[in-house]
Order: sequence, then C-alpha cells, then structure tokens
Amino acid sequence: MSKGKKIKISNPIKGVVSGELLFKTGVVQNLPFLLYVTLLMILYIAYGYYVDATVHEYSGEDKKSEQIYSELQSLMEVYDQESLQSKIATDVEPFGLYESKYPPKVIWREEK
Repeated sequence: MSKGKKIKISNPIKGVVSGELLFKTGVVQNLPFLLYVTLLMILYIAYGYYVDATVHEYSGEDKKSEQIYSELQSLMEVYDQESLQSKIATDVEPFGLYESKYPPKVIWREEK
C-alpha cells in the first residue's frame, strides 16, 4: 500500500448531516448543471399542469357543443312540425283564410 491517502469509510448518515457528502462527491462543482436540471423538471411539471388544464377546457367546450347541437335538433323538429301544410291551414282558419281546393288557372292574353 502506498503511504499517500488513506480511504476513510465513515457513517453515511453522518456524512449527509455534516455536509461532507456534498464536497467529496463533487456536487458543489456540478451545482450549475444540477440547477439547470431542476429548472427543467419544474418547467416539465408546469407544462403537465398546463396541458391538463387545456384538455379539461377542451372537454368542457366539447360538452357545450354537444348540448347546443341537441338543442338545434329539438328546435328543427319543432319547426318541421309547425311548418306542415295541414298545421298552417288550421292555424289561419280563424282569420278567414282557407286552403284552395282547385288549382290556379292560367289566363293567356293574346297580343294585338
């Protein structure tokens, strides 16, 4: 064995509490990189929340559009029922209007 450095095995808990672990393993030298990675992780988590909120908002808009489409179909059905010829004929009877039983005749006029 060389007489240079002695390898000392210490208690890992003692090393964490005293701060020796940070200096011996090179954490301090790599601090800018670790801060960069931490920033990336925070941005990634924030982006996840943003995507979740956007998907939730899109889902709500999709439900609203389905509801509006359903209302449109209901109103179209009511319109179709109200615009039937027989329904209109019965609705205008009180005003003295009636449906003609004979088709209109064309009167041709000869030019001189």
